[in-house]
Amino acid sequence: MIIVRFLLISLIVYLIVRSFIKEGKENEQSRTSPKSEDKTKPETRKISKNVGDYVDYEELRGKNN
Repeated sequence: MIIVRFLLISLIVYLIVRSFIKEGKENEQSRTSPKSEDKTKPETRKISKNVGDYVDYEELRGKNN
């Protein structure tokens, strides 16, 4: 039982440490590559306006009461 507890605690510690290390690497990459170029680019839509249907809103409460 002690071995199982030790393994579970070790796994939790490993996952926490790994997440902090990945977060640190992402922060370093964001410092080295300036994102000012991305701000000047116009935002492009990933989904076309032709996708989907337009639903007309209709007030139901006013008609019945």
